[in-house]
Amino acid sequence: MSVPFWEKQFTRWRAGWRGLRARGAEIFSSLEIKFKLSINIAIIVVLVIFTYSLLILPGERRVLTRATENTCNVLLKKLSQNVREPMLKSVITPSLLGEVTTEVLRTQNMNVEGLAYVFVKNRNDSLIAHSDPGETKRGGGVLRPEEIAVLLKNEKMISRTNGHFQEYYYPILQLDKDQARKIALGYACVAFSEDFFNEPLNKTKKLIFSYAALVVIVAVWLIYFFARKMVNQIHELSRAAREVGGGNLEVRVEPRSKDELGQLAREFNNMVTHLREKVQMQKFVSKLTVQMIQNSGGSKMEPQEGDRRYTTIFFSDIRNFSTYAELSEPEQIIQLINIYFDVQTQIIEANGGVLDKFMGDQIMALFQGPQGVENAVRAAVEIQRAVRELNKQRDAAGELPLWVGIGINHGLAVMGKMGSKNRMDYTVIGDVVNIANRLCSLARAGQIVVEYSLTRRLNGHYAFTRLEPIYVRNRMKPVDICEIDYDRDIIM
Repeated sequence: MSVPFWEKQFTRWRAGWRGLRARGAEIFSSLEIKFKLSINIAIIVVLVIFTYSLLILPGERRVLTRATENTCNVLLKKLSQNVREPMLKSVITPSLLGEVTTEVLRTQNMNVEGLAYVFVKNRNDSLIAHSDPGETKRGGGVLRPEEIAVLLKNEKMISRTNGHFQEYYYPILQLDKDQARKIALGYACVAFSEDFFNEPLNKTKKLIFSYAALVVIVAVWLIYFFARKMVNQIHELSRAAREVGGGNLEVRVEPRSKDELGQLAREFNNMVTHLREKVQMQKFVSKLTVQMIQNSGGSKMEPQEGDRRYTTIFFSDIRNFSTYAELSEPEQIIQLINIYFDVQTQIIEANGGVLDKFMGDQIMALFQGPQGVENAVRAAVEIQRAVRELNKQRDAAGELPLWVGIGINHGLAVMGKMGSKNRMDYTVIGDVVNIANRLCSLARAGQIVVEYSLTRRLNGHYAFTRLEPIYVRNRMKPVDICEIDYDRDIIM
């Protein structure tokens, strides 16, 4: 069954309208807020004024029409009364009809605003007198015979539209000799041009639309001015947010008002302050703890059983630091230890390690995953080489060099939240941690000591030297250990 042509056209029109509307919505949504506010205010003002004009203009026309009807009623009653006797006598003396013309002209010359013409007809609808002899054609053919009959029967004014004129008719009646009934002699008419009614309304329309245009211009300008100030504050907040996203936590937005935007600026500054504080606090919290909090979504940290995981434990310790600390000022101690801690921390993190904690002059770090052992050993090798280069520079500058001993172990550890309700940490404990710490204490300055079984995980990438086994408390069997030789290049 074929689709009617009109249905196809309607479908095409509707699809086009939807596309146009979607395109307009897309363009409008891409505008800046100041333009959106200006457009919305302009539309609202236009709609309000348009609605106001729809309400007030018909009222003004009704008022003008009633005033005109009252004027016409007075004119027609007076004219009817003045031409009644000449029309009655003209039946005997036709020359008296000139008096009717005189009354018609007198009425026309009363300078009534808007009055176009006046005429009088007899009861047979024949024209007797007209105020404008050249326009006598306007004086007939408006009222139908039945309307004339009703008009002559009732002493009441009626109105009809004749082209561009509004005509008002009134009967001319005379009492008979017995004063018993009224005799219809004819009717009189006064006419007003439609321009008389339209001109005031047109002036009112022009006045309304002129004021509307002025109000729209002023309103749009004011809205644009204030919206621009608002948008500038929003742009400033947006720019500051981008800087915060880029890592700049020193940015600040100056509140310019006490309204919602000012409150938003103050809240933004508070947020940046809290972020800055959080970043500073994170420096004093292990990354394991931070990651655990992020993974838990910041939920309440209650003590719970830990997870058993295979983890590579890394310990480093600065040798003979206690002796140096006894001979130096506290400020010098902190400055020096931070230099060596910074070198080690950067290398540990670069090799995928997580710094667990600082313990005096000692560092504890974790390496997880299948490559944990190799990453830990690589980090240890790079640390010893970096410390050796750092010591050469310090020795050349006449400064005291420090050396580092490193111990590494791999095994099953318990990882979880530990501490009290008010102070907790996320760390690892277990035999593997204790042995790694013991290996670190055995390592001499510039030495890397690992459990011997770890060498099988290095795939021959590093040279090593076996050392004498060690005995650990609560262990029946000794622990085989070895030293990693980092003076040889890594075989890759």
